[in-house]
Amino acid sequence: MARVVLGMLGLGTVGTGVVELLSKHRHLTLKKVAVKSLDKERSSKPSCPLTTDVDEIINDPEIEVLVEVMGGENPTVSYLEQAIKKRKHIVTANKEVLAKHGPRLFALAKEHGVAIFFEASVAGGVPLLSTIHKGLEANEIESVTGILNGTTNFILSNMEAGNSYAAALKEAQDLGFAEADPTADVDGFDVAYKLSVLAALGFGHFVKPETIYKEGIRNITEEDMALAKEFGYRIKLLGTAAKGSSNGTSNNTGFDVRVHPTLVPLDHPLASVSGPNNGILVRGHAVGQLTLIGPGAGKLPTASAVVGDLMNLAGALKLPDFASYFQPTIDASPASATPPLAWKCPFYLRLVVKDTPGVIGKIGNIFGTHNISISTIIQRGVEGKEATVVIMTHDVLGKDMDAALDELKKCDFLSSLGNAIRIFRSA
Repeated sequence: MARVVLGMLGLGTVGTGVVELLSKHRHLTLKKVAVKSLDKERSSKPSCPLTTDVDEIINDPEIEVLVEVMGGENPTVSYLEQAIKKRKHIVTANKEVLAKHGPRLFALAKEHGVAIFFEASVAGGVPLLSTIHKGLEANEIESVTGILNGTTNFILSNMEAGNSYAAALKEAQDLGFAEADPTADVDGFDVAYKLSVLAALGFGHFVKPETIYKEGIRNITEEDMALAKEFGYRIKLLGTAAKGSSNGTSNNTGFDVRVHPTLVPLDHPLASVSGPNNGILVRGHAVGQLTLIGPGAGKLPTASAVVGDLMNLAGALKLPDFASYFQPTIDASPASATPPLAWKCPFYLRLVVKDTPGVIGKIGNIFGTHNISISTIIQRGVEGKEATVVIMTHDVLGKDMDAALDELKKCDFLSSLGNAIRIFRSA
């Protein structure tokens, strides 16, 4: 295999893993790495020079491929644009840049005859994107649903053992699964970016991240985890990208793309995915449903995806017009996600109410008025003058549930709306 010369931006956790794996592939030559500081103490360094000047890499004519593992939106997107204009192929793990600037970057790459490889941007070491892009090329992708963030899955798995959200988050931070500022993970932004990338590959359009419904896990309590298990479920943070809306009707204005906590039946494959692992269901019109499970983050799993892309690229680099083979068909115009009012699914509700006669009947009347059918309702944990009411519903439209909850919040008997969590429904 011919020698391929690489330049890399970033030498953090993933970058260090890439350097480690590249040492076993001598035909992939790392010429230079750009870093923020040359003085930073590093546990391991590449044998090539380090620089703080990104232009040294972008303007080096010998460097054929730019490996981007520095993360963040700016100035990263500018570096990628400059490298593409210099006709350098791109290998990136940056889901945020792809979600926000993908249409422009892919159009630019096509214009300049280069390819963008991005397996590492979603699901870490799980070969999800290559499965969709090439392995399922004969299929029309109908939906992708799953656990796409290892940090939140670790936290929720820890909470199921009886730990509080705060304690589980601290352990995730101590082990390096969560950042000091965990916002991107626990509030759903990370998964939303990944869903935009998945929509681009599966449906031909990136989805504007700002239109994707994002609900994180901060409000999940140990009580919710225990009640879910009692009813035969586990709570997982699921991301969904599907054609059409979740109530089965056609959707010509956008895709059903969202991330939120979900009660998953204990006998479902996703319920058994624990710790920092990812689990994804891919549905194609011909193959049916596939399940992929594996490490979704970490130094070597993510580096494995980066180096795998490099090896794929190196194997085809000298072939004429090879870039067009690896360029996915993505429309230049991004799509919007359908609003949550249009979704249809069952709900789990935990209400804290005043322990007075007739409360259950009043709740039932409000739900009936808003076309909500209750499958189960129980009263638990009477403490003092308050009680916990747990409700499981049949399928309900989001707009009807919102209207019912708005009415409930105005009732004197409601002390607090403990939680409202959707129950898994196949997209």
